[in-house]
Amino acid sequence: MAQSETTFLLMAIAVAISSISLLLSAVASVGMFRAVKRLEAKIEPLVPEAMSTLKEARAAIAETSVMVRDVGERSKSLLEQSQSQLEHFNAAREEVTGRLRIQAERAELVLEDSLQRVQEVVHTLHSGVMRPVREVSGVMNGIRTAFTTFLGGRRPSVAQATHDEEMFI
Repeated sequence: MAQSETTFLLMAIAVAISSISLLLSAVASVGMFRAVKRLEAKIEPLVPEAMSTLKEARAAIAETSVMVRDVGERSKSLLEQSQSQLEHFNAAREEVTGRLRIQAERAELVLEDSLQRVQEVVHTLHSGVMRPVREVSGVMNGIRTAFTTFLGGRRPSVAQATHDEEMFI
């Protein structure tokens, strides 16, 4: 029986500890209940204000999302217009470049033709004017020499003839 009294005693102690634990848990729950009630009392006046702020935030978010969509659509439209204008600009630039290239080729052809014509004029002037001028000059020199020889009639002196021959030799 001593063993059964010990067992009974241990069981009683375990039940007592368990009861104390439940009692402390109940006291903690009551304390927690009171703290929650106090917190609820403090928060309760803030709930309508928080609700109105939440409603305002929702309205602002809705308005902002509409504005963001509008800005997105406008920027997309502007981007498309810019791209279209850029394509037109590129086409115009290519056309102008092509035209300038053609005009440069034409100017080069005109310049070559002008230079060729100037060369022809110089050649014509050279052969048409300068050659006859030289021929006339040669004939005039011949006539002058003939007149000098026939009209002058002087024979060169021996000293001059000798000097001329020495230079020739």
